[in-house]
Amino acid sequence: MERPFICGGAKYTISATNTIGLPVLLNNLPSEIIIQGNKLFLKPSFHVSLVCINEIIKKHKVIMPLFRDEVLKTFCDFVSNNPIDFLNYKNEFRYIEENNLKTVIVMCEISNLSKLFEFINSRYNLNIEYPPTHVTLYAHDGKTGIFLTDTNDIENLTKSISNPLGFDL
Repeated sequence: MERPFICGGAKYTISATNTIGLPVLLNNLPSEIIIQGNKLFLKPSFHVSLVCINEIIKKHKVIMPLFRDEVLKTFCDFVSNNPIDFLNYKNEFRYIEENNLKTVIVMCEISNLSKLFEFINSRYNLNIEYPPTHVTLYAHDGKTGIFLTDTNDIENLTKSISNPLGFDL
């Protein structure tokens, strides 16, 4: 499913799950890999989840009407002066299993995202942790990722694995 662009440009997207994303390009990856005996398939497109609005609402029990719209406006206002950009991939790969879902991710670094969350936290009186920035590379069905919104998710849901690609990104 295509993600529409937001903020009047062609840089940031919003998904059906109200996740603000930053698309990234990756080329020449194997179409499938086997991790812990499971065959996983390359996703057709890639992004870094920047703000998982629905997950914030659930985890922080947000009851503010129109919170989604407010966060989108706050995000667009923020990035107009503080662009959020992809910086680099880390040599840190993780395997995740949750319910029937299985994925492989690579961690990455993003500029200005911590400042955005400081701004969101102060504006909405929240205590949202800076998210573990990553790109989902492979999934059991080639499509479905798993939300990872804080260090607790990384510690409890993921396992560190060696680079399954055989080359650096």
